[in-house]
Amino acid sequence: MAPLGYIEILDPKGRVSVRHPIDAFPVTIGRGYTNQIILDDPYVCPEHVTITQSEMGRLVVDDLGSVNGLRTADDGKTVKNLPLHSGGKFRIGHTTLRYCTAVTPVAATQIDRIDLFSRLASPYIALAAGVVVLLALALDFFLANIDRVTVLRVITEPLVAISMMAVWAGIWSFVSRIVFGRLYYAQHFLITCAAMLVSLFFNESSEWLEFLVPNSHAVWAASVFGSAAILAVSVFAHLSYASGMRWTSRLYAGLLVSMAVIGVSAITEYANREKFSTVMEYSGVVKPMDARFLPARSLDQFMSRTAPLKKELDQLLQKAQTTQR
Repeated sequence: MAPLGYIEILDPKGRVSVRHPIDAFPVTIGRGYTNQIILDDPYVCPEHVTITQSEMGRLVVDDLGSVNGLRTADDGKTVKNLPLHSGGKFRIGHTTLRYCTAVTPVAATQIDRIDLFSRLASPYIALAAGVVVLLALALDFFLANIDRVTVLRVITEPLVAISMMAVWAGIWSFVSRIVFGRLYYAQHFLITCAAMLVSLFFNESSEWLEFLVPNSHAVWAASVFGSAAILAVSVFAHLSYASGMRWTSRLYAGLLVSMAVIGVSAITEYANREKFSTVMEYSGVVKPMDARFLPARSLDQFMSRTAPLKKELDQLLQKAQTTQR
């Protein structure tokens, strides 16, 4: 015979921890072993409440004169009795309970997202991705400095960025732990590493394009909107493991974040822009080649190659002196 319903014991997050089938009424609930449902709660009396069914089939929870009383689950108000329907909740002691009939609908089945990042969800792969990003950041830092830098500085500076990426992935993992009960740290860290690598490639491409096509507003617009697109895709991917939102809602959330970033970037660019300048400014830096890799020239070769230039300068000097006389 199928049970008439179930009494569910909920944890502090509202998830079902224990489910008791109900075959007949009345049902007593308490801490004593004579009850149909026994709770391990020191704030619950040996016989705390009873659930009875009227001739009309209606269920009522009655307080049996307990010390801490029967309370509603929403506002915690103490009541002597409480009508109970399918999905109805009540609280005794520090325990929240819910009654459900056998025909109560359940939530839709969640899709197990087995995608690229789920297949690559391994601590070793996440560590390898971090090393790749570290090397890419070190190379970018080395090429962006025209001064001589030490190996320690080349490695230390990108470590700060790696630490921030790890914290960023940890924040998303904390949200995933709250929503799904799992961290998904490897997935979030891989998403962060992928976004960083794409961002580095895009920034380098934008800087070279700005160098080849100077004073072009299209380059600045492409840089801003490209960075915003990378951020939107990153937020969309993070939300796949940190929320139960549909893909359209995740897409809208990513676009909203991108629009906010574009707005802040435009305002900052306008505020920092010089009213008038004769200096051509570039955001990128072209690092000269190290002297050790350049071909050497002897002093005789240098003098022979500069002799025509010296002769021409001497002629210009004589001509200038003659003109002044």
